[in-house]
Amino acid sequence: MSKGKIQKPRKVELPDNLTKKPLEDVIYHIVQTCEVEVDDSGWEGAHGSLADEIKGVKDRLGKDQVNVSDELKKIKTEISDLKARKPLDLVVKLHDGKTTDLGMQHGQLPALIKILSTGLNVYLVGPAGSGKTHAAIQCAKALGVPFHFTGAVASEFKLTGFIDAQGRIVSTEFRKAFEQGGLFLFDEIDASYPQAVLAFNAALANDYMDFPDKRVQRHEKFFCIAAANTYGQGADRQYVGRNQLDAASLDRFVFMDWKYDEKLETALSGNEAWSSHVQKVRRFVEDNKIRHVVSPRASIFGAKLLAAGLSRDEVETVILWKGMDEATRNKITEGLKPVYPLKAKEAGYFTLKVKVGQRVMKDDVIGTLNKNRHDYYNRSTENVLAGRAGEVVKVAEQDDVEVGDVLVEIRH
Repeated sequence: MSKGKIQKPRKVELPDNLTKKPLEDVIYHIVQTCEVEVDDSGWEGAHGSLADEIKGVKDRLGKDQVNVSDELKKIKTEISDLKARKPLDLVVKLHDGKTTDLGMQHGQLPALIKILSTGLNVYLVGPAGSGKTHAAIQCAKALGVPFHFTGAVASEFKLTGFIDAQGRIVSTEFRKAFEQGGLFLFDEIDASYPQAVLAFNAALANDYMDFPDKRVQRHEKFFCIAAANTYGQGADRQYVGRNQLDAASLDRFVFMDWKYDEKLETALSGNEAWSSHVQKVRRFVEDNKIRHVVSPRASIFGAKLLAAGLSRDEVETVILWKGMDEATRNKITEGLKPVYPLKAKEAGYFTLKVKVGQRVMKDDVIGTLNKNRHDYYNRSTENVLAGRAGEVVKVAEQDDVEVGDVLVEIRH
């Protein structure tokens, strides 16, 4: 389980007789000088400092020391495993010395916690289903404060509150966090009424807020996250119902891209094959700019339906293709079929006999290769055959080819 980033100290005190000690004692001594901090995102930071230590040990040991290459290779393998080890199991140590085990979390969560701990406001930008709300809840746990939430608001009174007909103060989640301390998540801020966002901006800018009954100073443990699908520049191709936010409002935030954590997605779904398929669909949709959302919920919900006995086709219909026209669906399914690259086995002059979009059968001639490309009178030409049936999706861009160059690509 990770407890954060392994941090190499600035100065390492090593014994003078280092070269006379066994390797395990050297490694043990160095590891004891390392520290652990909370700002680790996964295990990315661990491998760098450990690799530096290994190099330092190897340099100090010199050529006279017993060959330790096998031991060093073993440690380097462990470092590689650390780099690949996700999703993140995160344990956070608070300022009062208490620890909070957050369990399996998004790889970017430690960085988000670190930013919030400085008192800065964070604008969290991410696609639907990327776990922004869940991340905010985990940040509140890590910081040891209550969690407060407000979705898109159509009136500033949803933030400031109001005095009702009986003269009673109607408070809000924002006021509770601002006045008493806590983490406040303003979700879908880019879909909110602009005047409400301006009132929110005033509170962040001045560290106080005029509520209906009195002016309130910002609590020292007030933390703020604004979550959105866009950068506040207005509607885009995917999220058409979003407003453009005032530049002064945006300037109050540190922006953080909250991406899909696909390894966490796979772990949460419990079905690696299905999650892999969902992620391939997602990448195709994104690469081809198709207006369709394929979030990690497709992996998680789909895995549950498969476990309940639904067929793969049924799950795809209700999870992946919902609301999609048949032409787009066919484009995706065809695009996901495996592509077979046919490579040149010899160098020469290649003459193409097929075109992109053409369907070929196995052993059809897709071109000819002249191995004596520089000798016009002594040509040695042979046919190049398709290795399998399918559609030609890509052809060579040049006639002179070398061994290993791709001549055509066939989608099976």
